[in-house]
Amino acid sequence: MRQSKIKSLFLLISIIFCQNVFGQYIPYCQKGKWGFAMINGKIIIPCVYEEAYPYSSDNIAKVKKAGKYGYINKKGEPVIPLKYDDCVRIYETYRGESNIGIKRNVQFHLGSDFDFKDIKNNQYIVFQNNKYGVISLIKGVPKVSIPSNYSRIQFDIDRKIFRCTDNEGILYFNMAGQKLTPIQMSSIELPEPPTQAGRGKSDEHPVVVSLNGKVGAIQRRRYSSEQDTIVPIIYDDIIIDKFNDDYSQYDGIFGVKDGKNWGILGSKKNILLPIQYDSVNFELSKKSTHWFVYPRIIVAKKNNKWGIVGKKNDDTDIVTTLLPFSYEVISLMQYKYLLLQKEGRFCIYGIEKASLINNKNYSSLTKYEYESIDGFEVFQVVNKLGQIVYIGENGVDFFTD
Repeated sequence: MRQSKIKSLFLLISIIFCQNVFGQYIPYCQKGKWGFAMINGKIIIPCVYEEAYPYSSDNIAKVKKAGKYGYINKKGEPVIPLKYDDCVRIYETYRGESNIGIKRNVQFHLGSDFDFKDIKNNQYIVFQNNKYGVISLIKGVPKVSIPSNYSRIQFDIDRKIFRCTDNEGILYFNMAGQKLTPIQMSSIELPEPPTQAGRGKSDEHPVVVSLNGKVGAIQRRRYSSEQDTIVPIIYDDIIIDKFNDDYSQYDGIFGVKDGKNWGILGSKKNILLPIQYDSVNFELSKKSTHWFVYPRIIVAKKNNKWGIVGKKNDDTDIVTTLLPFSYEVISLMQYKYLLLQKEGRFCIYGIEKASLINNKNYSSLTKYEYESIDGFEVFQVVNKLGQIVYIGENGVDFFTD
């Protein structure tokens, strides 16, 4: 009996895990037509649409077919008929790796506050025959909330009302589709803006000092008027971190220049990168993340080309070349991905795993607006037809030219 319960629990956990990790549907473009694929690139909804957008938190996605828009579920079945010239969800929600937000559209949205509890009441502003209306989904069945009689409809996110414009002026409706009187409008209270606690300032920041044409850095001791020299005043140039008012005792790194060469020092006066490089990208090198394969990666330039080196431990002298010095530009793509450029082509380097996500180079490469689709990170490239399509964090191309 106990083994049976353990197996059932394991099965339940496995199902939940698979739903969370493998449940993402990524827009897939096949020879100019769109459908959806799993994260391994297997097409799950046929590529028959002219446009397809990522699934929102309510598991339906906006698509376009035969020039008309609507929404489909994860079986590919229409839930909002594909008959509208446009169709916009008032809470166009997206789910990133660790956050949930709203896609704002100034044409349809008034106000700025996002209330996650309202997603269950999500409704759709539809446009057809030059008129706007509002429909809702009741147990998966579309229902007209506001007839398509208006030249413009905007949703006030703060007050949770629709502002509808017609030839006679402006009318207001609540989310149930009921017209509001002026008295009812005046009784709607706006939420109180959040207050922010004050921040104290610190005087413990490292400070660059100079002597006889050389520079170094000093730091004041906590709870003391005494100072420590944390970078000897022997260098020709120095780079230190920028600080905000939430600063605590410093334990960072410093870029230092000796003659024509650059290197990096730790706050313990240890050498993190030997002073023998043409340049270092301090912003991309200053952070250490303990769970990555190489907790410290450093972007540096040698022989006029950029590359990447890594260290397993800041206290060791061993520096490993992770990426050859052969790139014209290395820049931040997302918080754990770098964009590499060589000879007019682009690829992505994963900082967490210290490797390229695939061996392909693309003519253009940008990050997806919300960085991920339900926690699965995606990037945007342009296919041969000039369409913006996706590649995944696992290196899979979600398109076929």
